[in-house]
Amino acid sequence: MSAGRSRAAAAVSLVLNPSMWGGGFVAVLAAVFVPPGLVRWIAAALGLVFVAAVPVGLLFALKALGQLSDVEMRVRSERDVVYLWCAVSYGVGAVLLRLVGAAWQVWGLVALHVPYALVIAAVNRRWKVSIHTAGLGGVLAAGLVFFGMRASPLAAALLVGGWARWAAGAHTPGELAAGAAIGFVLTGGGLELLRLLAGG
Repeated sequence: MSAGRSRAAAAVSLVLNPSMWGGGFVAVLAAVFVPPGLVRWIAAALGLVFVAAVPVGLLFALKALGQLSDVEMRVRSERDVVYLWCAVSYGVGAVLLRLVGAAWQVWGLVALHVPYALVIAAVNRRWKVSIHTAGLGGVLAAGLVFFGMRASPLAAALLVGGWARWAAGAHTPGELAAGAAIGFVLTGGGLELLRLLAGG
């Protein structure tokens, strides 16, 4: 791989960090579905903290503690601890969002990150699927559920993110496709179920 291509892949991977996109999308949902006022701002902040800031900070903390070889999580056996702590962060965030009175669209999406993280952890024991494509696939699914085809441009982020992880040599095409499928199906299916239970 050329040095230029490697730098481009690393830059794209950074820009399309799935935790940052996930937390940002929760903030968008708060702006759309939570009435104007303090709760809207709190909901957006909680989404950014527990879906984006804590998981990203966790990577650097575990790296500093010697439990991760690198923040890219290239070593499959080191990933379990990250997934489990992320699941805790998502769970705490979902509970707090529910307690402050955020709309189901907001706390529901954060809550769905918990089974998503646990499924990824289970699959990871056999296969190092891509977290980038899983996260971006989930954002795409959530966008389509809540905004219909207006969210279809998010598919470009998934495709470009997948290319970046492949170009960096981090994943095979199968691992990228599996990650995207897990994120898309679990998020889309889970949100449709929550919509049914919430009555709209």
